[in-house]
Amino acid sequence: MKPKVLISPDTNNVPVDVSNTLNELAEVEYVKRPYDDKLKNAYAVLVGTEPIGAEYLDKAPKLKLVARFGVGYDSVDVEECTKRGIIVTHTPEVLSGGVADHTWALILSYNRHIPLADGFTKTRWAKHEGYIPFGWDTEGKTLGILGLGRIGLEVLKRAQGFPVDTIYHDIYRREDLEEEYGVEYVSFDTLLSRSDILSIHVALTDSTKGIINEAAFNKMKPTALIVNTSRGPVIDEKALIKALEEKKIAGAALDVFEKEPTPLDNPLLRFDNVVLTPHCASATWETRRKMAVRSVGNVKAFLEGKRPPHVVPEQREVSF
Repeated sequence: MKPKVLISPDTNNVPVDVSNTLNELAEVEYVKRPYDDKLKNAYAVLVGTEPIGAEYLDKAPKLKLVARFGVGYDSVDVEECTKRGIIVTHTPEVLSGGVADHTWALILSYNRHIPLADGFTKTRWAKHEGYIPFGWDTEGKTLGILGLGRIGLEVLKRAQGFPVDTIYHDIYRREDLEEEYGVEYVSFDTLLSRSDILSIHVALTDSTKGIINEAAFNKMKPTALIVNTSRGPVIDEKALIKALEEKKIAGAALDVFEKEPTPLDNPLLRFDNVVLTPHCASATWETRRKMAVRSVGNVKAFLEGKRPPHVVPEQREVSF
């Protein structure tokens, strides 16, 4: 009997022609929520952002592989999986360009009031009602990048086409990139105080959760824009709302939130100087297909008795 592979509701956009590559090795099923009853026979699961912890794993006694559809895997309790002999994989690299494109789309949408201008054109322009406030040029601004990993680097590469100065902070200094791209390494506090545009590209860890808090906002320029396409909890949302209300910063452009989907009563939804998208930075046909190929490739390698090529860093030295 073939092992059972479940493709969860959060990843139902995995193309069938990609998942079909597993058919000779496994019984593949696209499941709908709730799918607890399916877990008892699951050998591998391809999952999105649903929490994978002890409660989930208790329902899946035969589970040997959790294939995360995405580069981030903070929703997966890797330590618990490791204790149970379950391999965790993810999809690094393939979504970096798409997320970087979206980051710049947010920056430009905010700077040029694109959402406001769109609504104005469709409803008020012909009636000569109101006006669109002036925006801001990128020329002469300083782009600060918090986290110069794969996605941060792609944002930096795209910045080469804009007349901006670039600075960054990371736990690892990248002198090779400083030389190649002319980006300046600065301290965290200096990044906050000098950035006209602060773009966040860090993984969610204990050390980065809430790193952008009230103290951080107090160090930023009142004209600054903060952009987040990493993980919502990196920013303390209450502190962000307070900073916006008190005009400690000029605005925000966010693709991620502390709670997702973000509730309709979230105060962030009422600000005209905040541009929001629903955690869709990687949502392009090309990127999602590449993510699907990589996720399914991890599953296929495992089913063939090989170590998957994209095991999460915490498990790279672990033998299973």
